[in-house]
Amino acid sequence: MEIDDRLKEFKDRNPFRIPDGYFENFAENMTNRLPDVPAKQPDVISLYDRVKPWLYMAAAFAGLVILFNVLNRTAETPLDDNGSPEKTTMPVSSLYPESEADENDEFLEYIEDMYTDKYALSYIDDFMDN
Repeated sequence: MEIDDRLKEFKDRNPFRIPDGYFENFAENMTNRLPDVPAKQPDVISLYDRVKPWLYMAAAFAGLVILFNVLNRTAETPLDDNGSPEKTTMPVSSLYPESEADENDEFLEYIEDMYTDKYALSYIDDFMDN
């Protein structure tokens, strides 16, 4: 209960106090306490230092453009008599199976290759363990 009595004492008033006359000559007292330091001259920034970030950005963009062109370059194709690339065509018949039987054969070959590889790897592992 002793703590509650103390809190009631400060309930309606501010417990923090400022000494009398503290802010009357505050600015003058503060300037008297500061050391006398001459004003520092600002550093001169050269033209190169001002342009350097822009140069870096331009170099980065140039590098991206060159990288894009290298990655986007198509395979070289032989040129015809006019100097334009020859067009290569693929017969349509090789793109689409002629019948459902051909499609099934391709699927069976794929499955056979997949399981053959798994069987061969397991056989090699079993052989190495012995």
